[in-house]
Amino acid sequence: MLAILAGAERQTVSRSQLRSILWGDFDREKASANLRQLIARIHKVERKFGLSLLALESDTLGLSTAHCTIDYSSFLAAVSVSHETEGSGGGCAALVRTWQGPLLAGIALGEAAADEWLENARQQAVRRFLDAARRALEATLHAAEMDGAWELALKVIEIDATEEAAYRAMMRICIARGDRGLALRIFERCKQAIGEELGVAPSRPTLDLAGLLRYRERAQPAATPASRASSPTPRAEATPAQQTGRQIPVVMVLPPATANDDASRALAGEIAEDITVGLTRFRRFTIVAPQNDAPVRFDGKSLAGALKVLDVDYAVALSLRSAAHGHRFGVRLTDMSNAEALWATSTDFTQATLDGPFERLIGLTVRSLVNAIDEREVRAPMTGEQASAYRYYLEGKRLLHRTDLQAIRRARKMFKEAIALLPSYPAALIGLARTMIDEWLVRGMVEDDLLKESIALASRAAALDPFDGHAMRERGHANLYLHRHDESLESFEEAIRLNPHDADILADYADALAHSGDPQRGLSFSQQAIGLNPVPPDDYVWTLGSIYYQLGDYRAALEALRPMEHSPATARILTACASQSGDTELARRYSRTLRSVYPKFEVENVRNIVPNRHRSDTEHLIDGLKLAGLA
Repeated sequence: MLAILAGAERQTVSRSQLRSILWGDFDREKASANLRQLIARIHKVERKFGLSLLALESDTLGLSTAHCTIDYSSFLAAVSVSHETEGSGGGCAALVRTWQGPLLAGIALGEAAADEWLENARQQAVRRFLDAARRALEATLHAAEMDGAWELALKVIEIDATEEAAYRAMMRICIARGDRGLALRIFERCKQAIGEELGVAPSRPTLDLAGLLRYRERAQPAATPASRASSPTPRAEATPAQQTGRQIPVVMVLPPATANDDASRALAGEIAEDITVGLTRFRRFTIVAPQNDAPVRFDGKSLAGALKVLDVDYAVALSLRSAAHGHRFGVRLTDMSNAEALWATSTDFTQATLDGPFERLIGLTVRSLVNAIDEREVRAPMTGEQASAYRYYLEGKRLLHRTDLQAIRRARKMFKEAIALLPSYPAALIGLARTMIDEWLVRGMVEDDLLKESIALASRAAALDPFDGHAMRERGHANLYLHRHDESLESFEEAIRLNPHDADILADYADALAHSGDPQRGLSFSQQAIGLNPVPPDDYVWTLGSIYYQLGDYRAALEALRPMEHSPATARILTACASQSGDTELARRYSRTLRSVYPKFEVENVRNIVPNRHRSDTEHLIDGLKLAGLA
């Protein structure tokens, strides 16, 4: 109980919250009696030893901080002070003293709610300590602080062997002390740990530091002809962004090629504008827009030569020609490092199709262009020497397609590497915000720190780029699980205003609408999202199946969820669907899967997990689970 109080805001907790954590499996009357008995036993200890531990109010308990100290409180205060004094390296020795191992090490309480709180608090303590340690180790270290920094770095590596800030601090200390050989051995240990644990190379800052150590070992390059020395040939597998050393690629939308009539030129210009706007809304790379009134001047150069002068990585060429019925619209994406055509398409359309169907075509074209650039960038081997912020972002995004905790945390590391290289990169901040929500969901957490951190990251991304709806999407998603339904819907509505044809935003908005009690409208947006992304990711499928269940169309729900029926994440909703549809055998099979994945699953806990606005929607799901024999 003292640990719960020490970790709470203002070190005060309501009696009802204490009861729900310490005796969550008991009824209210029994839990209240247990709490009264515990307080009475503490008072007995206070009287015996002349202590004052608790400050009691009518409905709250707090710590009597004037009369006692608790090491967990001291730890939380120390890491908070470290955050406020960021940039000072003097806190290393103090941080070492604060870390005495996991919170309440060796203790398991045997109560589901209490053990869940304890596990969450332990994880949070580790994260806060590592964040504080990273800041202290990255700060400028004076000679008198190096011993403390070395000890702190060792402590950090003991907790997380992949934390590069600790290795870099030790390497810098070795450099300052003249022990270059030990610094290189530390780098090799870092490279081994990162490779074994995460399957990637060390980040650019670590490799740059190692490069300084090896400088004297490099042989001087042999003399080369001036023409080659001034323009080295890039490695064949390197991406355009790697070859130029840019952190994010530059994409140019070329002025469209059209027939020589005013109507065709005007229409082509509108299409080019739609595609340009669509690409800019992804916010992953720099877009150079076409200027129809100031076309690219080739001055005798080929297209490839002209674009190299303009220094772009990818070019999007558009064309609009007459066809047998109407027009033919063409798009081609070219890798400017080797003139390779990465993706191309053409389609015929008439004036009558310029509204709905053509709007959808533009959306699919933009997504296909983005996917083609993403695939080109991830085709090259991932090496720390060449990895850009964009590449780290793509690796994090790829890992987020998985739903296991290890993948989510690896994705978080990738997004952090991208931010280290490019601090003002909104896409990476948005990805980092999503990892907080995903971890909260996968771990089935009750504490809301990760959700609030997600909102803070998304708000920071929105401040950097107020025209990107994806930041609003993450704010909406996090607010949904905080049961702030109105704020959630407002964020999603702003996201759709900014990105009206983004399938990911539409899918999450559908989910928020359903949880807010409007599944029929949610169904419409869910179907729109799948229409824009015909090979939808798992979360689209999950949302659609959940909405059908909420509407009472259990067969449609089972059919929608069929592509994910082997995923543990959908076992709960599949069990409820099967039992409500009357398929007892199928419900039993899904419930066995649910029990195997979540052995401590209890139906009543669904009330704490599902963020429904209306209790009746939650009871509907619980009824389906109970019909399957779950308790």
